[in-house]
Amino acid sequence: MKPAPIPANEQERLAVLHELEILDTETDEILDEITAFARELFGVDAALITLVDEKRQWFKAKIGFGEAETPRDVSFCGHVVASGETTVIENAALDQRFTDNPYVTADGGVRFYAGAPLTVQNEFHLGTLCLIDSAPRTFSNDQQRLLEMLAKWITSEITARHERKNWQAERDILARGPVATVVWQVEPEVHLIYVAENSQRILGYPSEHLLDPDVRYESIVHPDDRDELLERMHKLIDGKEDYLEMDYRVLTPAGDLRWVHHFARADIDASGVLLRVRGYLLDDTKRKALELELREANQSFDLALTAGELSTWDWNLETNRIKVSHTWIELLGFERHFDQDADWRELVHPDDQAVAREKLKEHLKGLKERFETNFRLRRADGEYIWLHSVGRVIERDQDGRAVRVVGIHRDISTEVRNERQRRQQNKVLELVSTVQHEFLLVKNFSEVCDIALPELMSLTESETGFIGELRASARESNMLLVQGLRNNTDKESQADRQRLVEQGLEIELQGSAIERVLREGKPEICYGEVCNEQAQFTPAIMPSLHNAFLLPIYFRGEVVGCMVLGNRPNGYEQSLLTLLEPILNTLGTLMHMRRVDEERQSAVEELRRMATIDELTGVVNRRVFLEVCSQRFDEQQRYDVPVSLAVIDLDFFKRINDTYGHAAGDEVLRQFTDIAESKLREPDLLGRMGGEEFAILFPYTSEADAFQATERIRQAIAEHPLSLDGEDINLTISAGVAQLRAGDTDVDRWIARADAALYEAKDSGRNRSVVAK
Repeated sequence: MKPAPIPANEQERLAVLHELEILDTETDEILDEITAFARELFGVDAALITLVDEKRQWFKAKIGFGEAETPRDVSFCGHVVASGETTVIENAALDQRFTDNPYVTADGGVRFYAGAPLTVQNEFHLGTLCLIDSAPRTFSNDQQRLLEMLAKWITSEITARHERKNWQAERDILARGPVATVVWQVEPEVHLIYVAENSQRILGYPSEHLLDPDVRYESIVHPDDRDELLERMHKLIDGKEDYLEMDYRVLTPAGDLRWVHHFARADIDASGVLLRVRGYLLDDTKRKALELELREANQSFDLALTAGELSTWDWNLETNRIKVSHTWIELLGFERHFDQDADWRELVHPDDQAVAREKLKEHLKGLKERFETNFRLRRADGEYIWLHSVGRVIERDQDGRAVRVVGIHRDISTEVRNERQRRQQNKVLELVSTVQHEFLLVKNFSEVCDIALPELMSLTESETGFIGELRASARESNMLLVQGLRNNTDKESQADRQRLVEQGLEIELQGSAIERVLREGKPEICYGEVCNEQAQFTPAIMPSLHNAFLLPIYFRGEVVGCMVLGNRPNGYEQSLLTLLEPILNTLGTLMHMRRVDEERQSAVEELRRMATIDELTGVVNRRVFLEVCSQRFDEQQRYDVPVSLAVIDLDFFKRINDTYGHAAGDEVLRQFTDIAESKLREPDLLGRMGGEEFAILFPYTSEADAFQATERIRQAIAEHPLSLDGEDINLTISAGVAQLRAGDTDVDRWIARADAALYEAKDSGRNRSVVAK
């Protein structure tokens, strides 16, 4: 166990503490009442006002604790004095600073502690208002705020009493000379004729200034107080009042304000004639400041009660009559006499009655020190509020049966609602993490929606849900690709719906509400029956919607999809949008990522196609053709299977280009490949070697069969003129055919023999096929 550290300003702090002269003094009724109120307010075992000096903590007020003081080095309050901040220890047995503290290790020792500092001059922490309990417990932010407000009130009370004590001593001294005496003449006009010499100390003005005939006394009085002083003086002069006594402010030559306590009487002769007015002026600035400070402290106390929203109840179990404070009546919206006309237990929510009844029984039987629970209570308008209620038996009959229970309660509806929202937000954030992780694993957005949609429907209490994605190529249309579809009222058909989604179901969305979602990106709430003019699904995949929440799914400001939630028991509210925004943004990002991935794959396929296919004719290019030839070469070397190839050249192709142009030449090349491919078998491969030169690979084919296949192509070309802009063009080809032989040491040697046969065909007159030698 380590004692609390010593504050840096310890010597100055102790000097202030001793100067207040509060240590080892008699009990104080107000401080005792505050301590008792704190104990009752927070429902703890003990409440204490502590003052920490050099070696001890001494209790100025205490309730529920037997000792008058304890050593400083084992005190919890020493830590508050050291830090100057409110300290809350929910379970001291688990706090390393206090686990071996003798007040913790003792039977029934301290478990819960909360202490707020008593601070003066904004820097000296003299002690605490602290709470102690033998059981661990939690302490809310509102409870901490109330504890700190009570501590400030105690501090104000201590300092104010010290100041009042000093002020009284000062007044006793002033009674021997510090009261300024002034005398007014009445006729012919009211004016000062005597001002005591000590007036400058009281009023800030020398006597000669106030006696100046051109100076009226009221000119030094604050304008806001001047009219009242003149009115009271006239009443005194007119005999309507026997004396004048009031406080007002004086403006000094330095511009400061001073409070003056003014007492005056009229001097009247034996015949009743008014002779003069005699006044006595006392500088009352300090007392007035203290009065304002005390008023502020009292207002702070009232504020503490109001801020705590505490209401009281007093239940007579014999008559079953309950008296409640006015604040409860206002809280529930009933008339003041409702507690006499209704059984309050009927207002408790049905789901909370059993728990509240059990808690009450435990306390009435003495099993629990107090009755404490949370429950919902029905207001006059039918809505429910959440209350935290604490009560104790204060009266029992001669047989020991409880007959009267009193307590307090507080409206915690906002806290419950905030806690519910916090749990929902946590669930949404967990869902965001889950769908992101799942998407990275499977890269399947539909599977992600299968995870997200049921969770979102559960969070929003929706019976049906839909997630759709706008196609990247159709962003201006209303066609959406269905990625998620669910209807809890028809679970038997869920498998059928899932199959449709897996098959790539697309639907068309129409209607004014859905248009605003898809075109303007504005969420829409349909509070009643959703008609076709608002939202229509084609084909009709959604059930009838009694209400709906239509939500756009964004990526960087662009609508990429839509989510529809429908048939919530109590309808939808705009606040759900804030709750769902993180998952909507995540779904939008994943939609975009999937779309980018698809575009990347498409681009890769296109690059692969462009790298392997001749762009003009659509057949394989020279590089790919030679790679396949090399594979067939290796195959023939291993398994001795026949393989042949033909090298083909279009006859007089230059003449076609020169006559009809290159565009026509390109069309001739395309038509040639179409005819050639129509005559080939499935395993045969046609490739463009460059310009008008082509080659055909015949796997598992002998030279003779390859020659016949080449001849079929040549004859088809020769017998069918090619059409170009309505004009027939006669075309012929020449070809050289070569089977791979043992003497071909590589692919180049093989192709060279086919090339030699091609040139022989050309030299022999073209339009023919020649077998290589």
